[in-house]
Amino acid sequence: MGLLQILLFLSAGASIALSAARFPVIQDLPIQESIAARFQDIDPSFRLPKSTVPTHYAVHLKTTVHDADTAFHGSVDIHLDVVEPTDKITLHSRDLEINSAALTHVQDTGLIQLYEPTSTYDDRNEQLTFHFSSTLETGSYVLSITFNGFLLRYDRMGFLRKSYRDNAGITRYLAVTHFEPTGARMAFPCYDEPTSRATFTVSINHHKSYNAIANMPQDGPVIEDWEDPNYVTTIFAKTPKMSTYLLAFVVSDFQTLSAGQQLIHARPNAIQDAEFSLNAGVKILQKLREYTGVAYYDYLPKIAQIAVPDWFSGAMENWGLVTYSESGLLYNADVNTYRVKVSAITTIAHEYTHQWFGDLVSVDWGHLWMKEGFATLYGYYIARSTYSDDLYMDLFQLNGVHQALAQDSSVSTRPMNWYANTAAEIYGLFDTVAYQKAGSVLNMFRVVFGDENWQRGLNAYLQKHALSSATPEDLYAAVASAVDPPEAMTVEQIMESWTEAAGYPVLNVRRDYNKNTVLISQERFLSNSREPSDHVWYIPYNFADQKRQDFTLDTFNWITKKADEFEVDIESDQWVIFNRQQFGLYRVNYDSQNWEMLVQAMIQNPNSIHRINRAQLIDDAFNLARADLLDFSVVLRLLTALTQEQAYLPWAAADKVLSYLNTKLRGTVHQQQFERYVESLITTAYHTLKTDSVAADETLEDKYFKQLISTWACRIDHADCRQKARATFEAEVYASSKVAPDIQTVSYCYGVQRATDDEFLWLYRRMFSSKNEAERSLIINALGCVESSEQLKAFLTSSIGAGVGVEVNYSDRERTQVLQAVYSAGRAGVDALIEFLNNWDMADDLIYWLEQPAFNSAIANIASRTNSAEELDRLNELLKTVGTLAPAGVVNAALATVKANMDWYDSLEGLVVAEFFEQYV
Repeated sequence: MGLLQILLFLSAGASIALSAARFPVIQDLPIQESIAARFQDIDPSFRLPKSTVPTHYAVHLKTTVHDADTAFHGSVDIHLDVVEPTDKITLHSRDLEINSAALTHVQDTGLIQLYEPTSTYDDRNEQLTFHFSSTLETGSYVLSITFNGFLLRYDRMGFLRKSYRDNAGITRYLAVTHFEPTGARMAFPCYDEPTSRATFTVSINHHKSYNAIANMPQDGPVIEDWEDPNYVTTIFAKTPKMSTYLLAFVVSDFQTLSAGQQLIHARPNAIQDAEFSLNAGVKILQKLREYTGVAYYDYLPKIAQIAVPDWFSGAMENWGLVTYSESGLLYNADVNTYRVKVSAITTIAHEYTHQWFGDLVSVDWGHLWMKEGFATLYGYYIARSTYSDDLYMDLFQLNGVHQALAQDSSVSTRPMNWYANTAAEIYGLFDTVAYQKAGSVLNMFRVVFGDENWQRGLNAYLQKHALSSATPEDLYAAVASAVDPPEAMTVEQIMESWTEAAGYPVLNVRRDYNKNTVLISQERFLSNSREPSDHVWYIPYNFADQKRQDFTLDTFNWITKKADEFEVDIESDQWVIFNRQQFGLYRVNYDSQNWEMLVQAMIQNPNSIHRINRAQLIDDAFNLARADLLDFSVVLRLLTALTQEQAYLPWAAADKVLSYLNTKLRGTVHQQQFERYVESLITTAYHTLKTDSVAADETLEDKYFKQLISTWACRIDHADCRQKARATFEAEVYASSKVAPDIQTVSYCYGVQRATDDEFLWLYRRMFSSKNEAERSLIINALGCVESSEQLKAFLTSSIGAGVGVEVNYSDRERTQVLQAVYSAGRAGVDALIEFLNNWDMADDLIYWLEQPAFNSAIANIASRTNSAEELDRLNELLKTVGTLAPAGVVNAALATVKANMDWYDSLEGLVVAEFFEQYV
C-alpha cells in the first residue's frame, strides 16, 4: 500500500473513492477591508419601520439534531407596541417557511384576537411584512407566528449544525446559534436590529439523551413530551432586555464544569481540557467588574462558556453564553503550546469585555467600534492585569496598533463611524477598523485622559445606558464628565477628529539644528498613493531625547492644525523620538539627520530607547520606505541593531520586514546574501537559547522570543537548529521521548521536513488520533513543512478523500487548513500544490470538497510566491490545465501579482535592497 493509500485508509477507515460525495457550496458572506466604503449612501428601506417596537419574545423550537436531522420547527409570540397607527407589521426573516400568523390585542379586559393577516416578503431587504385590513391603533399586541427552518451545515451565521467524533469514532451532532450580526432572523422572525432590545423566554424541545443551554439558567426541570416520551422540553428563565443577535442556545450531549456562577461546556471527550479556561473566566470577570465599577451579576445570574467543534467564527459574546472555537478556549498543558494558553486568556477577556460593551449597552451597526474596539483593547489590558505580565500589552502593540497601522493605510478604508445597508455590507463592517484601529484609538484616549479619569467616564457611560443603546455622542459626553480636556478643546472634538475620519496621520518631524527648533506637520498616511487631505486630527504627542531618555507617559502636547513649530532644548548631535511608547495611533517620519542618529543609537546603545519605541522605529521605517517616504537602506541598517536585541517586541516588528524580504528574494541571486544577513542578526540571540528544551523558569516573553529566533535559524538552514529539531523529533518517533509542547512548532516542522515515509505517517497518525483541535492544527501545519513532493501530494489528496460510508477524519475547517499549510511552508509546497492541481479532475474535486474560495486562494497564493520566469511558466501551465475552474478575475489578479513581483527587482526599492546585500559584510 502506497503512502497516499495509507493516509486515506487512516483518514476514512475504509477503502477510498474520491468525490464519492459532494459538499454543497458554502454561502458565506464575504469579509472585505473596504466593502463598507462603497455603501455609505443611506437607504432607509433596509431598516425596519419605527411604527412598532418589540418588548418581549417567547420563542419555542423543536430540533431532532441528535439524529443528524437539519430540519427544525418553531413558534414565536412577539409582544410589541404600536407607537404610531399602522396597517402593517414588518419583521426580519431569512430562509424560514412561515406556516401561520395571528395577531392579538392586549387590552385591560384581556386578550382579543384580531386578525390572521396576509404577508409579503421582500427578498432584497429580508423583510417579512404582515398586512392588516384595518389600522392598528397605538397599544400593545402579540403577533404569534409558526414556522419551519433548517440547521445550516456550512454557514458561519444562523442556527447551525456542528459535529464531533466520540471516543468510539461515532459522529455526534449538535445545534448551536451564531446570530451576529443578522443571523437571528434565520432562526425565528424578529426585529433583527441591535438597538431593538427586548426580553426573551426560550423553550426547546429535544431528545431526552441531549441537553439544552441558553443565555439564562434553566427554569425548572425538563418537561416530558406528552406525545413522545423520548423527547423533553427545556425552559429557560426570562432574559433582561437585549439585542436579538445576543440570543444564544445550544442542543447537544455536552458535559459541564462549574465554579460558582460560572460554567463551561464541552464535548465529553474534551471536557478535561476546559478547567483552565473556567478558572481564567472567574478571574477575568472579577477584574472587569473592578475596572468598570459595574457588577455583571446585577444583570444576569450566570455566565457560561462553550467550546464548539469545527467552529469558524472564533468566539461570540452572547450575553451569558459565550461561544468559542475549541482551539480558542480549551487548553491542555500536556499537548498545547503557550500560544494556545495566551489565545484562551485574551479571547476570554475580549468576549467578557463585551458583556459590558455591546451586551449591557448596545450600539448600532454603524458604530461597531464602540463595542469591538473596547473588546480588542481590554482583551489584552485585562489579561495583563489578571496575570501580571506586561507581554500582553506588547502583544496589543503588535496585534492591535501595528496591525491597525498596516491595514488602515489605503485610500479605500472607511472611518470608524460608517453606515451600511444590506446584510452583506453590515457583515463587512467587522473589519480592522472596528477592531484593531478602534482599540488603538481608545487606548490612546485612555492614556492621554488618564486611566482613572477614563474609568470614571466609562462607569458613567455604562450606568446611564445600561439595558439600552448608546451613540458615540453618549460616549463622548460620559468621558467629558470625568475628564478635563486641554484648553480650547472638547472631548467630543478630540474624539470625533479620529472617529469621523478615514485613515490616520503621519507626523512629520523636521529639526532646524541651527535654531534648535522642531517643525511638526501632519498629513494622512497612505501606503500606495498620494491623495490630498484637508482633515486635521487632534494629535496628542510627546517626545524623548538622547539626553533625558524619558519614555514615561505623563506629559502630552497637542497639534490641532496642519503644522506647528516650537523650540527645544536638544543638542544638534542628539536624537529625538516622538510618540513615547507609541501610545498614539500615528506614524512618525524624521529628517534624514535625525534618522541617522536613531540608526546609530539603535546599533550602539539600543537600551537607551524603550523597547516599544525600538519596535516602532522598525515598523514605521519599513512602512514609510514601502510608501516611498524613506530610503529603504535606513530600514536595513536599523535591523543590524538586532545583533544585540534580546526583547521580543522589536524582533516581532523586524520579523515582518524579514518575511517580506524573504518572499521577494527567495529563488533569486540575492537569496544567499539575504540568508547570511539574517544569520548575522540572529547569531548572538540564538546562542543564548536552548531550542531543544523548555526550562521551568522561562517567561512568556522567553517562549515567544525562542520560537521566533529558532524559526528563522531553521528557515535559513542553520546547522545547529536543524540538527536539534531533527533530534527532538526522532527522539519522540523512535524513543517515545515527547517533545515539549512549547517547542513543538519548530521541532515538528523542521524535524519532519526531510522525513521518511514512516516518520511522516507517524506524525499523521498523531494528528488523526488527537481529540484536541489546537494540537491537530499544529500538526497539520507541521505536515505542510515536508519537502517530499510525494508526501505533500498524498497529504493534499487526503484532505479531499471520502470513505465509503465513513466520514474523513478532518473537520471542514481542517480540510482548508491542509491546503494552507502546504503552500505556506515554502516553495516545495507551492510546487507540490501546482503538480497536484495540474490535473483537471483533482482541481475539480478540490473545488467541491474545499469550495471555490479555497481554490481561488490557492491560485492567489501560488502567484504571490512566484518570483522567476521558470516559476511563472509552471503557473501558466496550471492555469491552462484548470481552464474555467479558475474565474477570470482570479487569473487576472494572479498574473498581475506575478508581474508586480518580477517588476520589483527593477524598482528603486528592489535596487536599493540588492545593492545593500551586495555590499553587506
